[in-house]
Amino acid sequence: MKANNKQTMAAGRLATLAKRFIRDKRGIAAMEFAFIAPILIVLYLGSVEATSGLDVNKKLGRATNMVADLVTQQQTITTDQLKDIMEIGTALLLPYRFDTPQITITAINIPATGSPTVAWSRKVVNKVYSRPYAAGSTVTLDPNLVIPNTTVIRVETKIAYLPLMAFKYSDAVTTASGVSAVGIPMGRTGFGRVRQGAAVACSNC
Repeated sequence: MKANNKQTMAAGRLATLAKRFIRDKRGIAAMEFAFIAPILIVLYLGSVEATSGLDVNKKLGRATNMVADLVTQQQTITTDQLKDIMEIGTALLLPYRFDTPQITITAINIPATGSPTVAWSRKVVNKVYSRPYAAGSTVTLDPNLVIPNTTVIRVETKIAYLPLMAFKYSDAVTTASGVSAVGIPMGRTGFGRVRQGAAVACSNC
């Protein structure tokens, strides 16, 4: 009888403890946080990364339009003036410093008949300036831009956006400084009409 009583008491205690354990809600918040925290961290870092990338892309577009706008305001221009304009475009990307933009400015003549041709061009890559296109070489333009006897200024900008985290959608890119890294290549192209006169002449391009 004593043995049966002890077994009954032990079973009762276990049942009581089980009921208390089921009713006990202490630590639930900690468990929920442990489950949710990784998701929240990923969402937070992802939103920061997406915002940063979109900001750089937006600034790249703004720099492209700004460079085109400054060039089209001129009647004549020199390589030194183009250098200053390119530096302004580069400064618009700040405070992003992982890469500097590659900027190419091309003046394109559209004759009355025939294909558009390059009048002059200038390019900067990591503060090294060059002539990317030979004068007189043909250019393919959107038909909407082809207005006979006019000149358009085309600005091409490129930059490698290096994310804070190495996402799978990133590609192997080479920054303007020649550094190979995992990043996202970004590029913009803008066009501007000459505002004064028929063309923007470059004396030493």
